[in-house]
Amino acid sequence: MFSILLPTYNNLPYLKLCIDSLKKNSKFDHQIIIHVNVGSDGTLDFVKKNNFDYTYSKENIGMPKALNISSKLAKFDYILISHDDFYYCPDWDKLLFSEVKLIEHKNFYLSGTMVGAVDKVN
Repeated sequence: MFSILLPTYNNLPYLKLCIDSLKKNSKFDHQIIIHVNVGSDGTLDFVKKNNFDYTYSKENIGMPKALNISSKLAKFDYILISHDDFYYCPDWDKLLFSEVKLIEHKNFYLSGTMVGAVDKVN
């Protein structure tokens, strides 16, 4: 269904949570492609051990370059850009794909809003 690009920079606990949420809450099969920036926290070993598709850089090359490099491994028609600290809710992909079908052409970009804690302004 989707090739999911997940750049990460020494953020293994959150990356694991993100991947767990994808596996738990997806209705369709997806390709997870991880770009490991540095990986000195065990991320590179984790990615290799679990047979994820991945790219790697010894230094932090930033998100745009990581996405460009990792996108070359995409096997599906739809590419989803993610962050390593996202949590995917139940049926996320079913709902997203229903929106994609409404567009009726292949040239589009969909974006979402991040939900998080709000600091009070005094």
